[in-house]
Amino acid sequence: MDMWFSHYLLLSLSLVWECPMAEIFSQKFSKSSEPFPWNKSRLPNDIRPDHYFLYIHPELASETFMGRVQILVTVLNDTNMIVLHSKGLRVQSVILEDLTSILLEERKLALHMVESHSTEQLAFLSKTTLKTERKYQLSITYNSTMSSSFSGLYKASYLMPNGTTRTLVATHFEPTSARRVFPCFDEPSLKAVFSLVIVREREYITLSNMPKGSIKSRPDGLQEDHYLTSVKMSTYLVAFVVCDFSFSTAETKRGLKVSVFAPSHQINQTYYALTTAVRTLNFYEEYFQIPYPLPKIDLAAIPDFEAGAMENWGLLTFRETSLLYEQETDTLRSQLWVSLVTAHELAHQWFGNLVTMKWWNDLWLNEGFASYMEYTAVNQLEPSWKVENELLVVNVFRALERDSFITSHPISVSVSDAEQIRQMFDVVSYSKGASVIRMLRDFLTESVFISGIRYYLQQHRYGSTQQDDLWVALSQMALVVDRVVNVKALMDTWTTQRGYPIVSIKIQGTSIHLHQELFTKSPQNDTRSLWQIPFSFYTSNSSKAITHLMTSKEEVIILEHEASWIKANVNSTGFYRVFYEETALWALVAQLHREPNVFSGADRAGLLDDIFHLAGQGSVKHSAAFNLSLFLRNEKEFLPISVFLGHMTNMLVRFSFSRQPCTVRLLKEHVWSMLGKLALAQHWEDGGSPSDENKRARLLALASGGPSRATGRQALRLFHFWMAKDGNHPLPRTLRALIFRVGIRKGSHTEWNFLLKKYQQAVSSKEKLIMLKALCQTSCQKKRTWLLRAALRNDIIKTQDLAIVVEQLAYRPSSSELVWKFLQQNWDTLLKKFSLGSSYLSSTVTSITSKFNCLEKYNEVYDFFVIQKRLGHMSFVKLSLEMIQINKQWHATHARPIQAWLQKVYTKAFKAYHRCPKEVTYRFKWGATIRFHL
Repeated sequence: MDMWFSHYLLLSLSLVWECPMAEIFSQKFSKSSEPFPWNKSRLPNDIRPDHYFLYIHPELASETFMGRVQILVTVLNDTNMIVLHSKGLRVQSVILEDLTSILLEERKLALHMVESHSTEQLAFLSKTTLKTERKYQLSITYNSTMSSSFSGLYKASYLMPNGTTRTLVATHFEPTSARRVFPCFDEPSLKAVFSLVIVREREYITLSNMPKGSIKSRPDGLQEDHYLTSVKMSTYLVAFVVCDFSFSTAETKRGLKVSVFAPSHQINQTYYALTTAVRTLNFYEEYFQIPYPLPKIDLAAIPDFEAGAMENWGLLTFRETSLLYEQETDTLRSQLWVSLVTAHELAHQWFGNLVTMKWWNDLWLNEGFASYMEYTAVNQLEPSWKVENELLVVNVFRALERDSFITSHPISVSVSDAEQIRQMFDVVSYSKGASVIRMLRDFLTESVFISGIRYYLQQHRYGSTQQDDLWVALSQMALVVDRVVNVKALMDTWTTQRGYPIVSIKIQGTSIHLHQELFTKSPQNDTRSLWQIPFSFYTSNSSKAITHLMTSKEEVIILEHEASWIKANVNSTGFYRVFYEETALWALVAQLHREPNVFSGADRAGLLDDIFHLAGQGSVKHSAAFNLSLFLRNEKEFLPISVFLGHMTNMLVRFSFSRQPCTVRLLKEHVWSMLGKLALAQHWEDGGSPSDENKRARLLALASGGPSRATGRQALRLFHFWMAKDGNHPLPRTLRALIFRVGIRKGSHTEWNFLLKKYQQAVSSKEKLIMLKALCQTSCQKKRTWLLRAALRNDIIKTQDLAIVVEQLAYRPSSSELVWKFLQQNWDTLLKKFSLGSSYLSSTVTSITSKFNCLEKYNEVYDFFVIQKRLGHMSFVKLSLEMIQINKQWHATHARPIQAWLQKVYTKAFKAYHRCPKEVTYRFKWGATIRFHL
């Protein structure tokens, strides 16, 4: 483009942008009912958007908005149509101008419009051919209604301490909701720059991706905020908020302005997030060796928010619980949560925003990497927190659990429409993605990994990539240190096929025999799956970890000396499970019982997680798993305790739902036998690391429901004392959740009403959260129903917290049926609020159905979702049905062996508990014998 034309084009655009709407959009436009000319969900590649000029006016009172957008485009191939996205927008007028035409009368081209509701697309058809390499401007005026859900442009509200309600407008565009606010090329690779003007009332402020350039007053008393032009970015990262928030602000080492926005009465809760954001940005700029590209960054707490947070470039939006921290009531674990979420969203500013996946099949490149980096950053900033343990529980073990279902999917999988794209935002993309990145880092070494990431970001900044681009960068950096690693060949086995392997180990002298196969909840006859496994191990002879890249179904590793035991998958860095043949297993068990600290806490936790999953699948007996767990009598670290409690809790829920009180009682006896002594040693005070806090809370919760009733009485005393002081008496922050739960479980109508009142008055969002969970502990069905209905109405309880109420109630057999009926009766209402396929709605459903364990419930779920709603293709429906089948089979296979082991080990408790069946044998004189249960 020559200099004269550049100046001419910029002048033309500025004149068009400034002139009144009526003068812009007065031209040749008609709507057509002819067939839609494009039959694919992906847009054609004939047009490239370069610059959006977006003027938007949200009307809070009417919950509507009007807008106009002018899109500067370049034609890449001769065409007669422009196809772009639009959903729910009422187009008023359209004009297309050929900006390369010198004659004004030839610049405006006649158009007619065709709309496809199924693919959420508009097509503008021109009789004049649009020529390759020419610049055009598409100008559209439109209006619409604000979204009734949490995506697109929606209205939110919050209560001030004086009881008045304040409203605001917020946006959430990921993955495909920008099209609900302005017509656009709504695909991640179609990046452009954006210039925004937002109209507001004088008492409000606006926030957007870029700093404000100017403010202009209108004759009608409204004001226009004109924002600076953005860097090149994807449509899903555009964001703005219209609100009356206050803010706190600080600067990074190099002078970047960082601000945290929240309602004025919560501004004192923004300081921790502000400090964390500044420190994290300093770390990332050093880590990535690329300065944060924008002139500022804002973090905003949105009162109504479906997700945890969103990484809009320059304007991060958060659920309040993910950003705000109240020093008087919130725990150290709350600090950890705010730190992790903030670090996750800030990591996206480079990995996702600066370099973006070309298409949603590689969403995991964004989310998996950010899920990994959040722990890297927090570990650097707060090493005493030992967040690697959190990573194992939240990502690795959680992903191994989800990915063992047949209804799981590859990390990278082909998707086309918006519904399929939404389903990609799940545990596999986030947690498995983070886990395999962690495994790759460990295999390549930290220095090679960091060098590769920096090279990748430098090479592709402001562009779009596929996962292969990352593999190339990492392979090249490995070569720099003389390592030949085909990262693509290695990682394709983890990203393009479903599931993960189980590696079987057999020791014969100095030989370790390895065999790999697919691990699933229900064993499969699978001979095709094959992974390249960074197999790590150490032995009784040497604590030094050795890594062997396993590329075949069966391999043999030769040791220098015979070893009495081998521990594989060091610190669970590999995304696989390990099966030890009987001799190798018992050698490990003996070592665990003799001297458990030979193994790290992560290794002890990994052994527990593997063996209980293997027992549940049927590869080993549950007696072996329970026998291994006996080392926990002397365990002090929270990670192994947490894994053990997780498996025991799952069993307790299963046996509770199958109405087997005897086994429930014996399981509790086993848990208490392992951890009771440690539980009774806990103090009712704060202190220690986040893991220490969690351990104290979990163990005291265990004690409050255990044979020692003193702990429960103490919790109830503290609740009543707090109640007598009208909630003004300080409670141990770590234990407030436990105290509230016990207060409601053991209390009456009076305690419940008091806590509900304090819930409504609470300023801290995290305080409200633990109070809401406690309120769900009520045994009153009317109160349970009220909680569900209140959350659906979005009055006292916000609809964003409906999933919390559902999950808490679905966890108990006495209220599970109530929640299941509520879900069916209100399904259509839920779909208006939460998008079909969203992780929020999917997890809400599975939190209910995952407890079902009989054919009757399977048929009910199948009938409702598959027959009535025709949703059999949805992943959450498939998973729900698989979970019910597995639960049913699990009970048929494992219930009796588990009770038999417990009955043998805890005979005294079995005999003492009146609901445990007692078998009586009577022999007649003539030799006949009968047995019957009492």
